[in-house]
Amino acid sequence: MLDVARGDARAQYNLALLFDQGRGGLPQDGREAVRLLKLAAEQGLAAAQCSLGAKYAQGGGALPQDDHKAALLFELAADQGDAAAQCDLGVFCEFGRGGAPRDERRAARLFKLAADKGVPVAQYYLGRMYEQGRGGLPQDARAANRLLKLAADHGLSAAQAELKPGLFARLFGGGADKGRDAQERQRQAGERFLHARENAERRRQAEAPERDRKARRQSDDRRRDETSGDMNADRALEILGIGAQSSEDEIHVAYNHLMKRVHPDLGGSAYFAMELNAARDALMQNRRRGEGRA
Repeated sequence: MLDVARGDARAQYNLALLFDQGRGGLPQDGREAVRLLKLAAEQGLAAAQCSLGAKYAQGGGALPQDDHKAALLFELAADQGDAAAQCDLGVFCEFGRGGAPRDERRAARLFKLAADKGVPVAQYYLGRMYEQGRGGLPQDARAANRLLKLAADHGLSAAQAELKPGLFARLFGGGADKGRDAQERQRQAGERFLHARENAERRRQAEAPERDRKARRQSDDRRRDETSGDMNADRALEILGIGAQSSEDEIHVAYNHLMKRVHPDLGGSAYFAMELNAARDALMQNRRRGEGRA
């Protein structure tokens, strides 16, 4: 938490993932996740830029759908070599999303960068391009099969289906116009991959009432623990970033310094503010008990 309060981009990103998924004892909070992703992305962290771009691409929840912002974020992260962003940007180029015209040659280059780093979706797209001889690539059945097999081995269902022609034909129909059907399958697959996170979000929303009840119970338990003085002194010292021999004045100075950065009214987090309050109170109670024994 202290690293987040100090503005560490990686810590902000990791905490955003916890809030986004409701893990680590934290309530699921999409708005807090987005706020932290923006802070980390503004500092240039490629993983945060890619994750934020994906949220703009999907829309819903804490952010409106905005392909233009998504494309800009994917560009920033891809320029830093982020494989997931290279793949997502390749999808945008493939289908002309984000305000740019379709560019299959650039899509192929991006898919190759991501595929070489082991991204299954990129391996699938690049394999399809080799299969059809698109994006400036030669038609190469062997290269296509190799890439599709890599993607299939990672559990990508579209690649597994592509390697089973009978099943693929039953799913999509086939025969009369192979080229047109292939383009349509590619388009449908692209939409499925790009919106996979959105579908997961919908499932989470369907389960939201029970999660909210659980989060409230956990929050109430934390407040009871902190009020009763159960916070460990070592943890309180770590949160405030001070030593065990710190005076009351030093405790207050550290507390006030951090609270100015994490207070909800200043764009911070209610959870962090609660943690700071608990840490300060625990240390002050320890000091007073020590004075009483003296």
